[in-house]
Amino acid sequence: MKVLARIVPFVLLTFPPALSAHNLERESESRYWVDSMAKAHAKFSGNKGTFAHFGDSITVTMAFWMPLLYSRNNAPDEMEQAFQLVKGYLKKECWRDWKGPQFGNEGRMTIRWAHKNIDSWLKRLNPEVALIMFGTNDLNSVALEEYKNKTREVVQKCLDSGTVVILSTIPPRHGFGEKSVVYAEAVRKIALEKKVPLVDFHVEILKRRPDDWDGALDKFAQYQGYDVPTLLARDGVHPSHPKKYRSDYSEEALRCCGFSLRNYLVLMKYADVLRMLKLVSPAKQAAALDVQPIRDALINPPSQPWFPKAPALPPPQGQTIEVSNVQELVKALEQAKPGGTILLADGHYMMPRYVEIRADNVSLRGASGHRERVVIDGAKSRHRELLGITGCSGVTIADLTIQNIRCNGFKINSQTNVQKLTIYNCIIHNIWQRGVKGVKVPKTNREAIRPKQCRIAYCLFYNDRPKRFSDDPADTTETFNGNYIGGIDVMYAKDWVISDNVFVGIQGRTREARGAIFIWHDSQDCVIERNIIIDCDAGICLGNPHRAEGTRYHCVRCVARNNFVTRATEGGIVTVYTQDCKLLNNTIHEPASRLGRLIRLVYDNDGLLVANNLLSGPKIRNESDSKMRIINNLARDFTTALVDPSQGNLHVTARAKEAIDQAVSLSAVATDIDQERRGAKPDIGADELMR
Repeated sequence: MKVLARIVPFVLLTFPPALSAHNLERESESRYWVDSMAKAHAKFSGNKGTFAHFGDSITVTMAFWMPLLYSRNNAPDEMEQAFQLVKGYLKKECWRDWKGPQFGNEGRMTIRWAHKNIDSWLKRLNPEVALIMFGTNDLNSVALEEYKNKTREVVQKCLDSGTVVILSTIPPRHGFGEKSVVYAEAVRKIALEKKVPLVDFHVEILKRRPDDWDGALDKFAQYQGYDVPTLLARDGVHPSHPKKYRSDYSEEALRCCGFSLRNYLVLMKYADVLRMLKLVSPAKQAAALDVQPIRDALINPPSQPWFPKAPALPPPQGQTIEVSNVQELVKALEQAKPGGTILLADGHYMMPRYVEIRADNVSLRGASGHRERVVIDGAKSRHRELLGITGCSGVTIADLTIQNIRCNGFKINSQTNVQKLTIYNCIIHNIWQRGVKGVKVPKTNREAIRPKQCRIAYCLFYNDRPKRFSDDPADTTETFNGNYIGGIDVMYAKDWVISDNVFVGIQGRTREARGAIFIWHDSQDCVIERNIIIDCDAGICLGNPHRAEGTRYHCVRCVARNNFVTRATEGGIVTVYTQDCKLLNNTIHEPASRLGRLIRLVYDNDGLLVANNLLSGPKIRNESDSKMRIINNLARDFTTALVDPSQGNLHVTARAKEAIDQAVSLSAVATDIDQERRGAKPDIGADELMR
């Protein structure tokens, strides 16, 4: 069968659902397997939290299991609780790395293959639980009696080794409708006979789409491949995976996306196994039940479970001022004393004008820690800028949102000696020039007052749409044609760290905006790492062609490492007039790039090191004559080897074989984008595949 993706650790056996007299759905009979599986688990001697998936192309595909880790849109509460329980117990590698024949899943395979290899899988993996589903390919190649006998033997070998088995029925198949019912019924009977839990995928499909489950029907002729709004793909063999319903677990999606349905069923059954066998402590079970979605956010920002999560800040120290309305906020900022903290209650603060922080070591924080609930809004402000930082050091701004201002959101008045600023876990939304702007520093006393040791971390920069002329009257056809917009833009920065931020949709009117991250004008020793940039016109820009008088280099000794950049049409990472900078282990994705600028090197870049970058698209575009080291970079279309590039998730899978273990080991890149340690043989790109 055609391979879509891979995953494994815990042995689950999957077989067709029963339409017989065995009423396994009745609560009194649904846990018939608990005592038997407890006895089997008593023999287990391996690593807890391992879950293997034994199957064919319906199992090896990345459309199965792995997407649960990253997104569960419209999931009912009981599903989200099950996920939290599983996430807290399951080994990380079992979400996406246990894929491929060595882990017991591969396309075109039958129960014969499993029967031949089960001993080696159990010896190598020793999974605590295993999911087993074979049969789709067996329908036209393995007789029923052989299928039943070999399935029994595979299940028994797992149980004898101490592995808990979850059997799954196969989906119905085009042209084999009646036969698939028979094979599914055989699996149900084996599940009862061996007293193992069952995922009845077959029955669940027919229950939801009794008459039109088959994507090969003429009524679906206008659709192609997996993008069919029923439960089987156009080939009538594999579960469907339409773009509209991917990672969606609403009732509608569970009728229209075969892989969403399978992911849901397996997750719920595996969580049931963890609970009933008491593999998870009562305290952790209770914690999972307490998980509730935040329902009172004032905005709805883009969110993915794999986006960086900000660790909570410690409680405030010193004087604390609590505010709950605009008047109190303005007064608190005007009267703030050094070392004090202003705590903003959840609410929508419609600002009438620009305000500033001027005292050292002041903190401005949302009280709840939920940044989407504290919104400072400039839509009705009479000024073009929202919040300034002037003549102070050690300021922290955290756990809040700023939005809707014509020019600059956070304005760093660098000419006044602003130092050690931290912007942390903030949302910067619909800012129509710069989300964070650090202005020019006058030549007089520049080295002393240039902004040093500032940090922007765990922030989300996003706009709802591209910029329009109406957003900014100064940005016209005579100036920047509606493209004067970016995320972070700082000059003369020194020792800055810009890390773990997400940028989504920072776009100009004609898709020629400035960088999501733009560092220039003699910036020195800055680190740009672990950022995620999606659908912005330009990604990371170290310099640009314009230089002020007396400025030879825009960036000196700056490093961009472990970043994801997806569909930055003007350029993924661009260097212009740099010295001794480094571009290390970044992953940039845009296979259809019209300009071929995934990495672009322009003008002078003396001493530049470009190493271990993964380019999913055209190779590096070098327009520089400088002496540089460009080593061990990899360029081709890696779309099918990345987890979900359509959503900006550029984590690698086992299919990225050219990248795995192929990087040059660099002391400057000891960890990856998830802050996980790299191995002795590191991978090319931002993500280190966990093995």
